[in-house]
Amino acid sequence: MRFSDKVAVVTGANSGIGRATATRLLAEGATVYAVDSHHTDPWQDPGAGRLRLIDLDVADAGAPERLAARLRDDDQRVDVLANVAGILHIAPFLEVGRGDWDRVLAVNLTGVFFLSQAVARIMVDKQTAGRIVNVSSVHAVVSEPNAAPYTATKGGLEAMTRTMASELAPYGITANCVRPGATRTRMSEPIYTPQIVQSLRAKIPLGTIAPPEWVASAICYLASDEACYTTGACLDVDGGYAMDGSLPGTAYS
Repeated sequence: MRFSDKVAVVTGANSGIGRATATRLLAEGATVYAVDSHHTDPWQDPGAGRLRLIDLDVADAGAPERLAARLRDDDQRVDVLANVAGILHIAPFLEVGRGDWDRVLAVNLTGVFFLSQAVARIMVDKQTAGRIVNVSSVHAVVSEPNAAPYTATKGGLEAMTRTMASELAPYGITANCVRPGATRTRMSEPIYTPQIVQSLRAKIPLGTIAPPEWVASAICYLASDEACYTTGACLDVDGGYAMDGSLPGTAYS
């Protein structure tokens, strides 16, 4: 198993891509610190005692130190950090309030920065060639109307990941992104009306909306030793959505 004897921290682990990632890491042998502001969904497979649940809001300024303190108390190194937690606020650009903007940035960007910093310090102190994987979005590069704070954070996250990769490379630590497209999660499900789903299927070359497990597979690849020579990269997991400029139903000969 790829993650036997590895220790992983996964944020946003209560549901969606975070839950799928934590579950996959557990199945492949990792000890997983599953972080979320609330743990409401029961775990079907606790990983034979290798699962640690932590109630932590990544937007809280004290969250990085509390996580680091827990890891120090457990005398744990960290091999993998998957920053999956994210929120979406839907509102027209002209109506976004300061509080809405600040909350989305606090979770999606500021929280990722300082949590990554805290975990990277542990990796450096323990001389661990760790893996940091951040979850961006196709909407870092493709417009999503009525989601300006969200798209701003995802574009910023990709730029930040490249800087992290450059600075952490001398320690043997890699930093990469996955860029999911349309994925069925608790956050996205209210948006996926029948009309939206029909439009997405017409736009996505592979013609389907992903379950979170497909994105988790990409995260786990970048978190594994198989990706040891990849850093500062962003892996599209979107069925071809971002790269395709053809018109639906058009064939070229």
